[in-house]
Amino acid sequence: MDFPLPLIPLPARLDRLDGEDFVLSSASFVAAGPECRTAAEELALILRRSTGFELPILDGEESDGGITLVIDPDLTLGAGAEPAPGPEAYSLTVDRTGAVITGASTAGLFNGVQTLRQLLPAAVENSSPVDAQWRVPAVVIRDSPRFAYRGLMLDVARSFLDVAEVKRQIDTMVQFKFNALHLHLTDDQAWRIEIHNPEHNPSGLDYGALTTLGGTGAVDFPGVGLSPGLTGFYTQAEFTEIVDYAARRNVLVVPEIDMPGHVNAALAAVPQLTAGGTPPAMNTTGEVGYSSLEAGNPVTYEFAREVIRQLAALTPGPYLHIGGDEALVTPHEEYLSMVAEIASLVVAAGKVPVGWNEYAAARIPHGSVVQYWHGSAAATLERTSDAGASVIMSPAERTYLDQKYDPASPIGLSWVEGGPFSWREYYDWDPAGLGIPGGSVLGIEGPLWSETVRGGRQAEWLLYPRAIALAEVAWSPQEQRHAPDLAARLGLMGARLALQGVAFQAAPDIDWSAEPASPFDF
Repeated sequence: MDFPLPLIPLPARLDRLDGEDFVLSSASFVAAGPECRTAAEELALILRRSTGFELPILDGEESDGGITLVIDPDLTLGAGAEPAPGPEAYSLTVDRTGAVITGASTAGLFNGVQTLRQLLPAAVENSSPVDAQWRVPAVVIRDSPRFAYRGLMLDVARSFLDVAEVKRQIDTMVQFKFNALHLHLTDDQAWRIEIHNPEHNPSGLDYGALTTLGGTGAVDFPGVGLSPGLTGFYTQAEFTEIVDYAARRNVLVVPEIDMPGHVNAALAAVPQLTAGGTPPAMNTTGEVGYSSLEAGNPVTYEFAREVIRQLAALTPGPYLHIGGDEALVTPHEEYLSMVAEIASLVVAAGKVPVGWNEYAAARIPHGSVVQYWHGSAAATLERTSDAGASVIMSPAERTYLDQKYDPASPIGLSWVEGGPFSWREYYDWDPAGLGIPGGSVLGIEGPLWSETVRGGRQAEWLLYPRAIALAEVAWSPQEQRHAPDLAARLGLMGARLALQGVAFQAAPDIDWSAEPASPFDF
């Protein structure tokens, strides 16, 4: 398929026009009504810094010479088509007179802005004005996502990423129409989200110790020549800052508090959670499966309820992730009862519980979300039929972004069968073709575990270009996707990423338009 335009993900429908292209000039403007103001400001910010043009934002209707943003809830995807399937649909029309982006909602409008950004020359990603011809090809695009949920996960528990680094990851991921950021906030090694001591605190638990002690932990992964993981935590104000920043960019934040396993940091910080009140030491190894909350300890549910209550209050989105994986020392019946109870606490807090696929063995609330990552999918399938569960597809061999690119990769893991993994393995699959009914697939997510990651630039190197391949899997029609076509578009994307300073891996089978800087200083 000949597709010379550097668009990723591939739009559902694109038609090239025979007329003249639109050229952005010093006389151009952005026209937008009140509902479109946020998208207009984001677009103008990107364009002003590289073009040097004033690009005023005008309140008004479409006129020649500018970029017009419109919201139309009744948007259709073509002549005689049904109404747009969901709020993220958009259309983009470009001719010599200008560009018009119409979104089915503000989310659709934001997606259209990202497509227009990719149609401009790569020089648009410069951080200061450059002399270039800002030509946009004449096209008509009608587009909407295949899956509603298109996410990445950052494991900030084992090695911390600060607020600025998380914001940078958001800025990069939204270019490829990801709309969910899963933050893995707690694990055996550390606890990264501030929890206040509540006014009503029956057992006198010191929730503040979760971060005063738990925030000092991080993984010290042996055998790869790395320095210890990075420490720190988010105050509630900082977490809200991340959530608000993401929301302006059409990204939903999904926080995870892992329970009943992966809790060593919580046990170390809050002694009442352990039998006899004797806390374990903080553990910096990469081991898993050795810690657990206790089903028979009433403090377990008092603690879980308060943590969930505060986190739900900080999270405007619908989802709250409770982990549930690798609880290897938890007796099975106790595991089932704890998962069911913790999931019900999430529902009571007004959120939809999400858990890794092990938790599908429990009697989870109707309408829950299962994140499939590894092992048998039998319980996940049962929950889609008897509990109306939807599924986020994260099969490790297709989505785990922490895996090595090749045996010589300086960072990354290699436990997933079938590796090492390039962008190609993360592209050549169908999320609806792995045994889960297509209608039950909410979307896909690429997790980045941080045992070997030290800072945001190393995170980028493991993420890209494989996350870009996942973005197209999640967005574009299955029948339109072809790996050689993506390879050509990835190569063109290299110049944009390089101008942004994104530390991507220069996959050897891609003809890159620019080389990335190395993120490694060891």
